[in-house]
Amino acid sequence: MNEKITNDYLLKDKHAEWTENKRYKHRIKDTLDKALKEHPRTLVLKIELCIPDSIYNPDSTLMTRFIASLDAQIAADIQKRSNNGVRVHPCTLRFVWVREFHQDGRKHYHVALFINKDTYAFPGTYYPDEKGKYTHNLSLMIMDAWIRTLRLDKDVDYQKHYWLINFADNFYFHLNKNQLSFISSYPLVLDRLRYLAKNITKDYSDGQRSFGCSQY
Repeated sequence: MNEKITNDYLLKDKHAEWTENKRYKHRIKDTLDKALKEHPRTLVLKIELCIPDSIYNPDSTLMTRFIASLDAQIAADIQKRSNNGVRVHPCTLRFVWVREFHQDGRKHYHVALFINKDTYAFPGTYYPDEKGKYTHNLSLMIMDAWIRTLRLDKDVDYQKHYWLINFADNFYFHLNKNQLSFISSYPLVLDRLRYLAKNITKDYSDGQRSFGCSQY
């Protein structure tokens, strides 16, 4: 990638009110670049995963299980499309997550997901229709993955827990290495992702991991 973009991103703390973890910033950029190398058309999503109460706070396996659940759902969805005669594309799920804390001490996670845009062009709606039904799409798979991770999917009305997954405004972005707009859109997406590297809401004192990302 452009050396100036790299230097601007890695070497400068943009926000005066907080410092940024430079190792995290490097890993975020590296993960995005690996995604783009395999999938030149990449869908980038930013979500927040909340935890309902302190019973899950000591559990350090949450993110591993969340990614495994989502990855399995994506693989099953692609296989179903293929079985139905629909053209499918390979899709390597890449991710970055950070553990953060609210002022009252409650733990939550911010997650960036990197997905082949040729497989999922858009995340889809994350709210029910007028009949209370949810459309099966990427957003629903994300919500189901987190509910399963928290072992809340056994509830008869488990969908009431979907509020634990927060899709903010403008939570997804498209990058296309083959378009001229990539020159300007790439640093903008990096700038949105640098929020994950801020130190102010991290707690490094309890021995648990505060950061994780794809190793491939």
